[in-house]
Amino acid sequence: MRLALLLLVLCGLIAGCETMSEDQCRRADWLDRGRRDGADGEPMSVLDGHRKACAKAGVVPDDARWHTGWREGLLRYCTPRSGWERGLSDRTYHGVCAGLGEEEFLRWHRAGREVYKLRQQRDHNTREIAKLEEQLKKATKDDERKALRERIRHLDQDQQRLRRTIDTLTSVAPPG
Repeated sequence: MRLALLLLVLCGLIAGCETMSEDQCRRADWLDRGRRDGADGEPMSVLDGHRKACAKAGVVPDDARWHTGWREGLLRYCTPRSGWERGLSDRTYHGVCAGLGEEEFLRWHRAGREVYKLRQQRDHNTREIAKLEEQLKKATKDDERKALRERIRHLDQDQQRLRRTIDTLTSVAPPG
């Protein structure tokens, strides 16, 4: 996720990346493009990016067809399952579900994000334990080894707690 964001930022800074290529603009089915943008949770402002990208190809987006498709796509996006999955991926919500079950979407998005954060913490702990175990192998003093073992024990306990919490939260996820 971080790599994708970095690439997006670099792309914008270096090459002025467009939302669509000139060829995509020429071949665009604006109803379908709107559906895909809506299903991805893109804000309405993404159409401005399409306009800018397609102006270079001399193509003007069909706003009405794009908006129709975008609203259809939002019906697939603004669901509890979609909120959950996007939260698990730490994807940003762009406020597009107003009037389409936004409260339920956001509830599951927050729950998914919580699991994402717990997994991040679990992974951090795993790396920390590995690092401490390497230090333990090299430790020469009893008090140093004791302190390292204690720290590893606390991290192991935290790992158990994290696994239980993650398992509990994922067991109540909305059906896919």
